[in-house]
Amino acid sequence: MNQKAEAGTNHKLQQTLLEYQAILENAPVGILVSRDLKVVSCTPRFSEIFGWSHRELVGQPAEVLYPDRADYEALGREAIPVLGRGDLLDIEWTMRHKDGRALRCHMRARAINPQNTAVGTIWIIEDVTQRHRDREQLQELLQRQQAILENALVGILFTREGRIVQCNPRMEDIMGWPKGMLEGQSEGVFFESDDDYAAFRAMVGQGLGAGELLDVEWLNTRHDGSKVWCRHLAKALPTRDGSRSTIWIVQDIKAQKDAQAALQQAHQELEERVEERTLELAFMNNELQNEIVERAEVERHLRAQEARFRDLSELSSDWFWEMDASLRFTEMSGGLYNTRLDPRRTIGKQRWELPIVGVSAEQWAEHRALLQARQPFRNFVFQMQTEPGQLRWFCVSGKPVFEDGVFTGYRGIGSDITNHRHAEQKIEFLAYHDPLTGLPNRVLLQDRLNQAIAQAERSRTGVALVFMDLDNFKNVNDSLGHAAGDALLGEVARRLRACVRDSDTISRQGGDEFVLILRELHGGESSLPVLTKVMEALQEPYLYEGNELSTSASIGIALYPEDGSDFEALSKKADMAMYRAKEAGRNTHRFFDEAMDQEAVEHLVMRSGLRRALEREEFTLHYQPQLEIASGRVIGVEALLRWRHPEFGLVAPGRFIPVAEESGLIVPIGAWVIQEACRQAAAWRQSGLAGLMMAVNLSAAQFRREGIEETVTRALSDSGLPAQWLELELTESILIQDAEKVLASVRRLKQLGVKLSIDDFGTGYSSLSYLKRFDIDKLKIDRSFIRDLASDPDDAAIVRAVIQMSHSLGLRTIAEGVETPEMVRQLQAFGCDEAQGFHYARPMTADELERYLAGLRSPAP
Repeated sequence: MNQKAEAGTNHKLQQTLLEYQAILENAPVGILVSRDLKVVSCTPRFSEIFGWSHRELVGQPAEVLYPDRADYEALGREAIPVLGRGDLLDIEWTMRHKDGRALRCHMRARAINPQNTAVGTIWIIEDVTQRHRDREQLQELLQRQQAILENALVGILFTREGRIVQCNPRMEDIMGWPKGMLEGQSEGVFFESDDDYAAFRAMVGQGLGAGELLDVEWLNTRHDGSKVWCRHLAKALPTRDGSRSTIWIVQDIKAQKDAQAALQQAHQELEERVEERTLELAFMNNELQNEIVERAEVERHLRAQEARFRDLSELSSDWFWEMDASLRFTEMSGGLYNTRLDPRRTIGKQRWELPIVGVSAEQWAEHRALLQARQPFRNFVFQMQTEPGQLRWFCVSGKPVFEDGVFTGYRGIGSDITNHRHAEQKIEFLAYHDPLTGLPNRVLLQDRLNQAIAQAERSRTGVALVFMDLDNFKNVNDSLGHAAGDALLGEVARRLRACVRDSDTISRQGGDEFVLILRELHGGESSLPVLTKVMEALQEPYLYEGNELSTSASIGIALYPEDGSDFEALSKKADMAMYRAKEAGRNTHRFFDEAMDQEAVEHLVMRSGLRRALEREEFTLHYQPQLEIASGRVIGVEALLRWRHPEFGLVAPGRFIPVAEESGLIVPIGAWVIQEACRQAAAWRQSGLAGLMMAVNLSAAQFRREGIEETVTRALSDSGLPAQWLELELTESILIQDAEKVLASVRRLKQLGVKLSIDDFGTGYSSLSYLKRFDIDKLKIDRSFIRDLASDPDDAAIVRAVIQMSHSLGLRTIAEGVETPEMVRQLQAFGCDEAQGFHYARPMTADELERYLAGLRSPAP
């Protein structure tokens, strides 16, 4: 009995395993099991997604599924904490097909046993690459539609459930509404009253519900209460939720209505006069002479009315036309002359006998079928030559005329829509080109790069994406104005065209940034002749209104396929290389390498962390003692910034200070350093540690921004520290940039009573002129001269000369980086006043410094 039960259990277990196996083999998503960073097993769908057979993939390191090791490690940093907690990892990531193509994947993963990660991890992968492409194409389509909407010559309106959800600027103009005020309004705002709106709804409601395209003329009410005749083309839009949505195309037809009204008035007046004369003839035959006089008056009045109507027609931008029953033109109003087309060319001819172009055989057949059926037609569009070599666009509409039920012909109106067509073409050009230079913009550049990559794949060649940034272009705009800058950009575009082939692409991204696509390359070195030619061409002088302009460029290059296979990856890496060229002194070029990518990631992490470091109170100050060499007495400290990063621990200043200066974050950070240093110095004075000078470094960025004096004043006021116990250390680069502005700031700081010193003297643009102009108190001799003081006679001579020069100018000197007793003895022999360095003490916290000073005061045992 037990054996039968056990056999039944085994059978059910085997059946369940077979069912699970069938599910895994037919799952629409890829499933993979990894262990020890290697592939243990995967489903057929997973192999299909990545192009590996199951036999090839099992045992492979998981890294082969990612574009590169850095990308793989980046995913690891995202995934490991989540999986270690036993949570579900749900993320999108770029992965790699076996043939090298980039795949955008949606990944879900969970550790089999979070307490023992060695058991492995289950990964569920869905290929969403096409979904991303569809999203980008949809965004491009929406941008094109928005450009058309904003520049249309007719009003366009979208409604949902009787409320306006969107309209274009032309709709606001027609109805006299302020920009942006129509959205959210009821459809009824365009009507004189609720009854007027209800009558309109009754006319169009049934047709909209049936999905028909409606064409209605209505006298609408503008925002200011005035009236305007409008032609409405409307159609219901399908919606997912079943809500009532419509699109309306609205045209101001006031001019046509006025002309029709004038014609109707003339006919009405004529009929009234004829009726009056008929009555008079019946009852006043004996007054024939008076009748003749009155009839002449009527005729004169009629001629005046006809002349008025003719003038109105000739001044209109549209024209009226008539056809007879044979569909031959019999009348053309003078408005046609405004199009430079002689109306006499059309009289007696049928429309298809005119020299019309731009109409297909199918369109002609459809138009003629409407005429044969005696049906009205609207917006028949065609082209005709008005002058030799000039084609203009026309649009005509017409309706049949019946007299006593007999068809007598057609009458209608025509419009010259050439300017409208040209505007549409201009809009399309501006959507893909830079308006200043006529070069392709970013949208067209991306398309050109995709074409170049596709061609390179077929021909097994390479492509270079070249980012260029003009050096010192801002100086041209600031000194000569934006007109000069625009002229220089145009000249740069012209010279670039002369440097590349027709198959290559030049693009302007805005500002002074240009991009080149160089095709059919065989290795990165094959682009060097073009780059050399570009750099030489840009440096040639250019005359603008008597001024000689010249420029150069910092150039970064990324190569396909070495550096990436799509626009996003290549542009990112070319941009990194361009900034590396700027750092190298400008007027040069750099090719991308992987080290740049790693530095960029670290730079981004540092920059992101710095933005939050002040809020999270992650900064702290360490203090290094400064001693008087002759007495050995501690006379001051230098405040040194430290960053306690929550992940990386204590970060060296050399890693984050350059990032802070480049991003501008050094300004708020520097303000915090001054505030905290003054607070600590005041606290020490209150606790009995008087006589300590607090030295604080200032960044050049703090001087370029306004308000350094206010920052120092506020720090002194808030802390209560006397100004004479604060020493601000300035670098030589601060003093030589905009010297007059800096001199004014330095004088205002001196008026506060603070001390000033020159940091790292001798390493920059050392000059006695600024020592004479700026009221400096102290020179700090850079550690690079102190390090080899005992072994390098040149360094010893420099240090001795700096000390002697300082004393002759009444300045004190301090040497930094003092590490041995021999350095101290030699500095003392030279007459140096102060020193700091590891020989005396390393930088320390405030508490450690207090213990250090207490130890110096305590007698030796």
